[in-house]
Amino acid sequence: MVNDIFVYATRNKLRFPTVKGEMSVEQLWDIPLRSNDNFNLDAIAKGINRALKEVTEESFVETKRTPQHTQIQVSLELVKFIIGAKLDDEETAKRRAENKEKKTKLLAVLDRKQDEKLDELSIKDIQRQLAALED
Repeated sequence: MVNDIFVYATRNKLRFPTVKGEMSVEQLWDIPLRSNDNFNLDAIAKGINRALKEVTEESFVETKRTPQHTQIQVSLELVKFIIGAKLDDEETAKRRAENKEKKTKLLAVLDRKQDEKLDELSIKDIQRQLAALED
C-alpha cells in the first residue's frame, strides 16, 4: 500500500498546497510537524482532508470516485504516512535522549559506589594495590 501511494504520487506529480506554495513529495519530509505559522504537516493534512470532504458526494447507493477524489485521497494518505514516520522519529529520539540521561546517572552512581568500596579497603590493601601499580 505504501509503495502504491508513493508510485501514484510520483507518476502523477502530486503537489501539496501550503502557505508557502505547492510542495512536492520530497519537500514534505522537510516540513515540520508543528509550527506557529501554519507551515506544518498538520495544517497540510487538514487542508487536504477539507478538500476530500468537498469532493466526496454523499450517496448511500452510489459510491462514485472521480480521478480528483482518488488524487486527494492518495495525497492525504501520503501526508499521514509522513506524519506517522516523523512522529516515530520523534519518539525514537526522545527514547534515546532518556536512555542517554539514565546511562549518565547510572555511571555517576557506579563511580560513587566504586569510591565507597575503595574507602572500605584496609591500609594494607591500599598499600598492596599502590605497590602493584608502581610495577
